[in-house]
Amino acid sequence: MKICAVGDMHGQLANVFQAIDESKPELLLCCGDWGDPGKLDHAQFREILSHVHVLSVYGNHDDIPFLSTAANSDGSPVILQPGEVVERDGLKFAGISGIWAKSHAQPYYVTDDDVAAQASALESSGVDVLLSHGCPVGIADTLPGGRHGGQRCFLDAFHAINPSLYLCGHLHAEQKRVLKDGRIIVNVGYTCEGDYWTFDVTDRGIETGHFRIS
Repeated sequence: MKICAVGDMHGQLANVFQAIDESKPELLLCCGDWGDPGKLDHAQFREILSHVHVLSVYGNHDDIPFLSTAANSDGSPVILQPGEVVERDGLKFAGISGIWAKSHAQPYYVTDDDVAAQASALESSGVDVLLSHGCPVGIADTLPGGRHGGQRCFLDAFHAINPSLYLCGHLHAEQKRVLKDGRIIVNVGYTCEGDYWTFDVTDRGIETGHFRIS
């Protein structure tokens, strides 16, 4: 299965079209931040759905009401719901939307308890690929200067759900980590400025590639 992964477009969808054209994926995964309300062109977004099946989480720069009703050509939702597992071509996908916060003051805030509850619901589901907008602390969350930008709750969720591939975003800093047991964690980076990833999933494993549109 050929997968393309993007994130943090912030309303700039041209690079998504180019990534699809270059990689010709069977599935497009997104780690959120398609664009704030008023900055996401709904017609362009629907054009993407006409070219490829999309599974996504939302971040802190998203038109959540619009994305919540968006559907693929087969009628299936684009947004992965809390605790939901979507199976496609023999792989199981799940997602945790939003960014970490101590309250629910914004619709895209998730607390430690929210993330823990979603992880618990997915713990025994055999998830192969996990998406989130926020990042697990200490893994693929390094910022310029060496600081870490992730949160403990996402790291705990990763260990509880135990996917083979974990994709995150939010930090605009592409990076990859392969653990000793073979699990892969990728921060997709900043598709607004050209970052995207491909994943060839076969019986032999997962082959990854990072690309940057000039």
